[in-house]
Amino acid sequence: MNAPHTPWGEDRGSNPIQMAIIYPFVIILILTLLQGIMWAYARNAAYSSARAGVAAGRLYGATPGDGAAKAKRVLDEVGSSLLTDRTVSTDGSTPERLRVRVDAQALSMIPGIPGIHVQATVSGPIERWTTNPGGFANSDGAGVGNLGGGAP
Repeated sequence: MNAPHTPWGEDRGSNPIQMAIIYPFVIILILTLLQGIMWAYARNAAYSSARAGVAAGRLYGATPGDGAAKAKRVLDEVGSSLLTDRTVSTDGSTPERLRVRVDAQALSMIPGIPGIHVQATVSGPIERWTTNPGGFANSDGAGVGNLGGGAP
């Protein structure tokens, strides 16, 4: 028994061929999107750890080493399974300003392509106690000095 003739012609078997051509592109697109999401998460994890390190290291009496240690702890908690080759440094810090830099490698979802390098650098002023040897001054620059004296 012959199959009925259709106006579109004979197209048996064309669907598997189309899927064989389209599916690899769809899979590559999905893996690329997942890689972008992983890169964004890895970047966020690196910045979060660098910010935590600066927040801890700039406190009064803290050292840059305290900030680096805090950044390493946060990086281990947040990005331990996502980031490899993690390093934290405080190079470039001065006595007035702390700088924490986090370098890492994000995992790759695409076979044969190495992970994307992620870098985050955050800096902030170090809190320290200062005194004004000239006394306090008001907004027009006149010294306030001792409040117990008489008015001019």
